[in-house]
Amino acid sequence: MTDLELRNLFSFTMGIGVLAGGAWAIKRWIGGSKAEKPAPNPLRPLDPIAEATQAGNFVKAARLSMDAGDWRTAAEHFIESGRPLDAARALRKGESWLEAAQQFEKGRDFVNATQCYLKASKKADALRVMEQTEDLQQAADLADQIGDLRKGAQLYQRLGKVAEAADRFARAGDNVKAGTLRAEQAEHNEQWREAAQGWALAQQWDRALASYDRVGDDVGAAQLLQRLGKIEAAADRLARAGAFAESAALYEQQGLFRKAAMSHQKAGDTERAIRCLTLEGDKVAVIKLRQAMGQTDEALRVAQAVSPTDAAYIEAAQIVAIIHINRGESAAAARALLVLLDAPLAPAIKVATGRRAAELFLELRDAVHGRQVLDKLAGLIQRGSDEERWVLAIQKQFADVPVEDVRPTPAILAHTSSSTPTIAMNLANAENTESFEEVAVSEQTAIYPGGKGDGRLGSNEIPLTTDGWPQGVPQGLADRYGELERLGQGGNGVVFRATDKLLGRQVVLKFMIQGTMPSETARKYFLREVKLSASLNHPNIVHIYDMGNTDDVLWYAMEFVDGVPLTAHLALGQPIRDIVFLMSVVDQLCAALDHAHAQGLVHRDIKPDNVLVANDGTVKLLDFGLARAMDEGFGEQSVLAGTPYYMAPEQLDGSAVDHRADIYALGVVLFRMFTGHLPFADGNIFVAHAVEPVPDPRKFNRDLPADAVAVVMKAMAKKAADRYSNCRQIALDVHEALFGHIRPG
Repeated sequence: MTDLELRNLFSFTMGIGVLAGGAWAIKRWIGGSKAEKPAPNPLRPLDPIAEATQAGNFVKAARLSMDAGDWRTAAEHFIESGRPLDAARALRKGESWLEAAQQFEKGRDFVNATQCYLKASKKADALRVMEQTEDLQQAADLADQIGDLRKGAQLYQRLGKVAEAADRFARAGDNVKAGTLRAEQAEHNEQWREAAQGWALAQQWDRALASYDRVGDDVGAAQLLQRLGKIEAAADRLARAGAFAESAALYEQQGLFRKAAMSHQKAGDTERAIRCLTLEGDKVAVIKLRQAMGQTDEALRVAQAVSPTDAAYIEAAQIVAIIHINRGESAAAARALLVLLDAPLAPAIKVATGRRAAELFLELRDAVHGRQVLDKLAGLIQRGSDEERWVLAIQKQFADVPVEDVRPTPAILAHTSSSTPTIAMNLANAENTESFEEVAVSEQTAIYPGGKGDGRLGSNEIPLTTDGWPQGVPQGLADRYGELERLGQGGNGVVFRATDKLLGRQVVLKFMIQGTMPSETARKYFLREVKLSASLNHPNIVHIYDMGNTDDVLWYAMEFVDGVPLTAHLALGQPIRDIVFLMSVVDQLCAALDHAHAQGLVHRDIKPDNVLVANDGTVKLLDFGLARAMDEGFGEQSVLAGTPYYMAPEQLDGSAVDHRADIYALGVVLFRMFTGHLPFADGNIFVAHAVEPVPDPRKFNRDLPADAVAVVMKAMAKKAADRYSNCRQIALDVHEALFGHIRPG
């Protein structure tokens, strides 16, 4: 090996050594440096986000995370820093809609919360949050959008948009709220028909009817009542609205044939009216309708088919007489009137009937029957009166007429029966035919005029048994009562004057004789009359002394009043001028009525015929046969309670009746006493009392004080609530009107 080669090998080796030494030195230095520093924390992130988090700077960490696109981590850092809205925005960028919505809601950003809930398909939450915004319209729109009708209705209601709210309640099936909203809004605007429809939708029936009443929409009320199944009330409303054909159909549906007949007649369908009256059994009304239609032959046929034992017999006979008079058939008319003189008519009516009969017999040159008429009137004519002068004059004319053979009386008028009812019909104006609505009730109340010259039948005219006892009267009572004289016939019995042998006093006996009203219904009415009358103890009410059931005949004895009905003091067309007498009658009658009303009784048939004026001036109210205890609910409905000329509107339309119906009738009596006229005497009496204004009494009596007129008007108010509440106040007001001051006490 050459030197050069050796030198090169040495140099290479030295280089390697230097390099190795250097490397060792460096390694040694590095190793020594590490040994001098602490060991690093393995949990400490080495990135800026970790460093920010480690430093507790969550906002910085969140923003760095957002820069890095890590939305969820960013949101977590924002939440940790208490910044929900920034968290929500981060979550929204990451399309984490539900979490974003929750953070927006927490930060009270309800608009963005709503949008995010919708993105998350959480519609209910979206609507819940939107409700909390100030934009209720947007919330309502959202409710519509998602189909939440009930929530939308509530929102529209808060917005004051009633129609929109009601529409949504209705579509949601909540008719009560929908109807209530519509009704309240309509009432506020005084749109009563719309209010009624709303209340009906809400099933607030009373309020619906009240709204119909406010606008006078009886047809709408009727339709509602039909929906409720109140058919009679619906028919009443239709009749009041003038929809008579429709009301008649409903009445017939309920079997209310009398009401149906009235509606048919007002609708101009008289044949249907007659059919209904026939079904009702009202023969008199059928006769009068036939007569009003000009079908007099048919009217006569129906009248002649009425049996003498029928309650309608006497009135049918009266109509027969009227028809013959109107047709100029004097002979038939005169004989019909003659037979009527044997009926228990009121004295004034009997005199008028006799005068007409006598004049017809004079025209016919029939002195025999003419003298019979005068004989029957003999006990009714007062000395020095116009009637007495007329009798003397016509007697002279009959004296110049040759006696003729007695002409036979038609069979239909040849009987007077113990079952014949009292009818108060004025034949002095026989040509004045009435519609069936003006017919008095078929079962008239019994009256008995007291004293002499009262038109009662003498005992020699009563059929007697072989031993002298009145036929049909329980003979078992002969030991207690004697000297019976028939006074009249009522709807449920026959009435006699008698002497109580045991107590030595005059009494009135009333019997329900077999054959007059034999049904169980009749017995109930008869016993009720006794019960109600006996329950009253007042000096101005006729007393019941005794009662019993003898030989299966019900009877009772009551006080006999020696006097006449108030009717006898009421001259046609003449007011009562004696105001002291008038005031006495009013005082006593009001006292009697207040006593009955205090006992819970409504008389229901106040009229002059039921008020007796004794010869000593005492006034007595009688006949509680139609009375009803206010709380009794008596089941029989076969008798229309009252007399049409005195009946209150609520009696005529079948509404509930209380003591104010008597006050109305008392107002009619006052009208007649003040003027000599009835307030409604012509045309349709039912309609007049129901709807027509009461005529001013000064039309008939110009001297009547205005205060007296005010009493009548208040007593006869159409609405019961507008009348007097008691009769005593009526008496006080009448006294003040007539005498100018109120009596003490």
